[in-house]
Amino acid sequence: MSINASDRTLGLISIWQVLRKLNWEIELIKAIPEKITVGATPASVLHCQDAHLYATINAASTSLAMVDWLYHTVSGSSVLTSNIQRVLQGVNLKNNKAFLLYLRNAFSVINACHQICNANKHFHLNTPDDQFKVMVGEIIFKNDDGTEDLTVITQIIQNRNDPDASTSVPEMLEKAAIWWEQLLTDVDLPGREDFFPASSKR
Repeated sequence: MSINASDRTLGLISIWQVLRKLNWEIELIKAIPEKITVGATPASVLHCQDAHLYATINAASTSLAMVDWLYHTVSGSSVLTSNIQRVLQGVNLKNNKAFLLYLRNAFSVINACHQICNANKHFHLNTPDDQFKVMVGEIIFKNDDGTEDLTVITQIIQNRNDPDASTSVPEMLEKAAIWWEQLLTDVDLPGREDFFPASSKR
């Protein structure tokens, strides 16, 4: 039996609040400079070499965490359970693992977040998804003054049978945030106005 852990979420109490966190993390990714000068002292924590990767992994983790938040939010309400069954045809609400598997199979953005987070959490995987491929590359630009600038590219190459899967990881995360907001709205989860005033809709 699971026990409500809101006494240790550091103030996060609503899935809408977690979605707002995801949106903040996506804005953080955008705020990180596209290029850094190799060997230069970082101007701030946003200018360190792997800042883009750290922020991207964090955002993917938040998106994945929303799966459990949504499962426990709807499973505690017969009305919300009925709503999500109407919105997600054939959804499996047997337990949180079954719900995650359903979402991974049905929505490529959730599978991508799962693949990124699972690999970063465990480093070694017993049964990796051989239909998911991601590429990370560093591009170095040589400047006229002799300095070098470095930029990092993170690109999803394959995500199962999704024909639109080939995209940058930040773009995938933006799609995930939009998908999450639409899903929570369609399920009619209460509390949106507390964290997303009407004037701040995407």
